Amino acid sequence: MARFVVVLPLSPLSVGDEFTVAQWPLHVTLVEPFETELDADALCTAIAAGAESSGVRPITVTVGDDAMFGPRRDILVSLVRDGGEIATLRVEAIAALRAEGVELRRVRSDFRPHVTAKRHWRVHRGDRLELGTLALVRLRPPETSHHGRILGSWPLGEAGAASKAEPARPGQD
Repeated sequence: MARFVVVLPLSPLSVGDEFTVAQWPLHVTLVEPFETELDADALCTAIAAGAESSGVRPITVTVGDDAMFGPRRDILVSLVRDGGEIATLRVEAIAALRAEGVELRRVRSDFRPHVTAKRHWRVHRGDRLELGTLALVRLRPPETSHHGRILGSWPLGEAGAASKAEPARPGQD
């Protein structure tokens, strides 16, 4: 089974971009990591449909308080505030994935949108950010040492004009 996550990156990501854990671009996680047997094309179609049905345009957020996340409360994050668009987009993305038979086991009922601080990058209280892209990320692709590959990327408000993954190579997804 392949593992995926749906994110709202702070900077646009392109299909095919790859990165290690240390290089993960700053983002807001929209749908927690999940596993599925579905191929990349089916997932891209579902995510694009969810984004389109939400009607969400680029989302302006304001960075709020810092918090500590993780089981040991040792991961520094900055909470973000918006006008409810992230929650709307999240509901639509989750519904679209579930409609395709994806079993989402780790969906949090206490979801709090945030940006995780990285070693050399972070956001700060009061920063205003625009989240203009939705991306589907394959975690730990088997044929590379990289830990993330962008399989689909959609400008918010233009989901019908989606970029999506090239056809998967056998064994890729």
